[in-house]
Amino acid sequence: MVSRFVQGLGGVLACAVVAACGASQPASPSSAEPEELNYARQMPTIAAGDLAARGTVVSSSEATSFDLSALPAGSSAHTMVYRSISGITGSPTEVSGAVFTPPGEPPPGGWPVIGYAHGTVGVTPDCGPTADARLLGDITSVALQLNLGYAVAYTDYAGLGDSGSGGATSHAYLEPKSAAFNLIDAVRAARTVVPQLSPRWVALGSSQGGETAWAAAEYFGAYGQGTDLLGAAALVPTADMSGLVQRAETATLTNDQMFLYPSVVEGLASVDKTIDPNDHLHGVLSDEKSTLLACRPPASAGKEALAGRFTGSDAKPSSQEAADRLRERLASYALPQQPTKIPLLVIYGGADQTVPPEWTEVAMGEACARGDTIMRVRMEGQGHKLDPGALLGQWIADRFAGIPAVGNC
Repeated sequence: MVSRFVQGLGGVLACAVVAACGASQPASPSSAEPEELNYARQMPTIAAGDLAARGTVVSSSEATSFDLSALPAGSSAHTMVYRSISGITGSPTEVSGAVFTPPGEPPPGGWPVIGYAHGTVGVTPDCGPTADARLLGDITSVALQLNLGYAVAYTDYAGLGDSGSGGATSHAYLEPKSAAFNLIDAVRAARTVVPQLSPRWVALGSSQGGETAWAAAEYFGAYGQGTDLLGAAALVPTADMSGLVQRAETATLTNDQMFLYPSVVEGLASVDKTIDPNDHLHGVLSDEKSTLLACRPPASAGKEALAGRFTGSDAKPSSQEAADRLRERLASYALPQQPTKIPLLVIYGGADQTVPPEWTEVAMGEACARGDTIMRVRMEGQGHKLDPGALLGQWIADRFAGIPAVGNC
């Protein structure tokens, strides 16, 4: 079975464009900040009952709207809603997701699992990929994993998708603990929905999903009991976005960053009520906000046509206080947050206009200083939608084969 895993993964992870990252350290929270918003780089307090319930399945169904013709013949798919935890408050949430299994019989020990974390799609409840027949573009990547003999546990993240009455009211965009918990719990839930899954898994994601995979490795020791995370592959991860604010102040946001800036601002404002989007979104970013925030047609129609209309003043903060507040919140979310014993693969583009490579390199350097094992791979000439080539597939196969991971810090 392992021989199937060694096949290349070239050209497969079609990641959504996401906003860029900075490298600064988080500022100390203001003394006036409400206690529940004092974001800490540690585990939140979680009630024993909620901790015991994480990953339990609320509902699941084989009746899905997925385009099964895009998957290997004989594959199966289920949607699911499962319980998870907010990384900010420690309170319970419900999250929608899905589990996909390859055709044929599982190998001894069950199907090895890819915990798949999607890239940025939006910040509103209608943006859950599992409500879309093609997972908002991720169906190709899922199909590849199935072809390689992996099952896929897929999370929408809390606040995205239809998770029922117990779901979150907002998506904590780019908040790494919540996303990491959601991914780990998706693997737990998937193993209930499909008992033939192995407890052994690898986290995989690009962009926002790359940040999620990385964070899952960092928080796995405290949160991942009952599963066996072997490694985390993070492509073009949004490890630290605080540098966006300086670019907004100096009118140097790239076009790709402009497109995502409304999602960044609105996503953070939905959690931190001291952030006022009107302080950060002006001109086209304000006038066309609904289009820029939309995750699917027809609301998103015309988004690309906005490319030539942005001006530097569209994202300029209205005051130094507003800029500092946004920067503080973004920096508090930045990775790394915890040292990890889980090996990491980080692949990033040398020509990335969304997450500049130097920002990723600073984050990796900080993780190396903490003692993490990281294989760092810079792909020159490639941007945010990069082709990882055969390296990614081999690295994942090695984790399942039990080959010790090496880093290049």
